[in-house]
Amino acid sequence: MRLRLPLSILCVGWIVLFNVWAQAQTPINRVLVVVNENVITQSDLDKRVSIAALEARSAGQRVPPYKTLAPQLLEEMIVDRLLLEIAALSNISVAGPQVDYALSVIAAQNRMGVSELKAAVEQAGVSFEDYRDDLKRQLIIRQVINARIGRSVSVSVNEIDEYLAQNPQPTTSSERKIELAQVVIPVAPGATAEERLKQQRRAENIRSALSEGVALEQVAERFADGGAVEVQASLGMRDATQLPDIFLTALSGVSPGGLSAVFETPRGWHVLKLIRIQEGNVKMVQQRELRHILMRQSALLPKDQVRSRLERTRDRIQAGEDFATVAKLQSEDASTRAAGGSLGWVDIGTLPPEFEQAIEGLVVNEVSPVFETAVGLHIAQVTGEREVDIGEDLRRREAEQSLRARKSQEALEQWTQSLREEAYVQYRVQFDD
Repeated sequence: MRLRLPLSILCVGWIVLFNVWAQAQTPINRVLVVVNENVITQSDLDKRVSIAALEARSAGQRVPPYKTLAPQLLEEMIVDRLLLEIAALSNISVAGPQVDYALSVIAAQNRMGVSELKAAVEQAGVSFEDYRDDLKRQLIIRQVINARIGRSVSVSVNEIDEYLAQNPQPTTSSERKIELAQVVIPVAPGATAEERLKQQRRAENIRSALSEGVALEQVAERFADGGAVEVQASLGMRDATQLPDIFLTALSGVSPGGLSAVFETPRGWHVLKLIRIQEGNVKMVQQRELRHILMRQSALLPKDQVRSRLERTRDRIQAGEDFATVAKLQSEDASTRAAGGSLGWVDIGTLPPEFEQAIEGLVVNEVSPVFETAVGLHIAQVTGEREVDIGEDLRRREAEQSLRARKSQEALEQWTQSLREEAYVQYRVQFDD
């Protein structure tokens, strides 16, 4: 049985979700399954179906029919109940701020704030309270699984090396990638030599215009007389091995920004523009080195007092006090306090949007104004900026993640199967009732 853990793919786009389960509901919130001392009701299942449908729509996937989706989710819910029992017995829980932070991460991944995420979820027909509760459930289950499986699974350097040797074509592709634009003058099958020559001249004129600075967007209108003109402003980044040999031949010796000679295929006459080339495993990313100080409000310390305290702290740092020293004394972020608030090198665009906005435009060593995220109030300092190639490191991380995921999934399936076999499970209702 595959346990659904969709936290890593929980993304919500701007969609209107068809309520796939509305007609399948019954007026009575009947008990569907008894799991040890717990029950799964019709409303429990309907909520799970609606959230699963939301996730599928958001990922651009087709939503299966209710009679297909509901039984699958019900089996997952049985395993979830067993894992939540273990969480209760092990005193594993998730606090509100942890759920808030997870929501902020999901929102950031979708380039929106939490309020926009809430609006998108509700627009899709799902209660945000149900969405939040489902996320909390996933976080708890993830902790249970990590406690049982995560620490027992290891991946050695030799295993990574062997994996890379067996899979020489990595996810990030070791091949050259090329982005092209294309102009095509179609030639009908069976066209006469005179007609082909006429269209070739049109293609030559278009190439001359492009070389003189005419924009691609203007070509179709400017050269409409004489027949069709097809313009593709970008064919996307493609592995060179995926391009026709005739394209590669035409691009031989062409630099980024340059044009190919006019050439013919069965489709017609072509002109290519080489937009950019990405060699090998090169993956350049912009990074900032950051540190921050976090303070949280409480029943005894309201938000305005926390803000005032942080503003005074910022004034002291700007007056010359060492940021790291102050962070060690005052920050409430236990994971970074001992390191002087250091967040290390962080890829641009991976932080919650409120954080990204606060540090946008800061020069090195400048301290941000006080800002708020889902976890509290902060000040932050940029201590460095760089552009790095993470291609090879990314290859090895992806290999390790793939191996770890495979091992973890195998161990998880064995464990959950044994839990299922040992549990008391009684079905009260059949789906075709």
